[in-house]
Amino acid sequence: MSDIIEENTENIEQNEGNSPEAEKPFLVTSCLIDGSLQREISKPILIYCRVGMIVGIPLVLAYIVLSILRDEEILPAIPKALLYTMLFVGAVLFATGIVFYFSVKKNIKNVDKTAQTNEYSFFEDYLCLTSIRLGERLGTTKVYYVDFFKVKEGKGFFLLYPNSVSVLPVRKSELSPEETDHLRNALRIIKKK
Repeated sequence: MSDIIEENTENIEQNEGNSPEAEKPFLVTSCLIDGSLQREISKPILIYCRVGMIVGIPLVLAYIVLSILRDEEILPAIPKALLYTMLFVGAVLFATGIVFYFSVKKNIKNVDKTAQTNEYSFFEDYLCLTSIRLGERLGTTKVYYVDFFKVKEGKGFFLLYPNSVSVLPVRKSELSPEETDHLRNALRIIKKK
């Protein structure tokens, strides 16, 4: 199957090379998609998960203590609505924090098992993505920038979302300042000042 894909890709490249308007990419880069990259990208999510758990536990404990004090009529003025709100918010924060935390950790472990390299060839209006795993070319996809669901620029990455679930990370450390600016302009990212 891989041979067929490579032959088709070679035929396409040869046909494109023969045309007088053969377009050259302004940037070619690659990114290893593995657990360390997933950890780096998921760091903010893991922080939010920890904060949710850390805030949720005291709220649930405060609910228990204040409920006992209210029932023993030591602090009878505490409204039940406040207590139930504390319980609800604390339980939701803790539960979502712990579920997302372990889900992200599991995803990181799974990405290590299927590590691959994404090669990006950026043109003015589109990018060609080639996925390579264990030295074998899995396939090439052409995606127009206007078709991206979302494009984000972070401290260390450009994050390209072809849909609401998948992300294509491009490391900024692999790019020169000129290439970074050119890519930002091609993706139509407005840099925040």
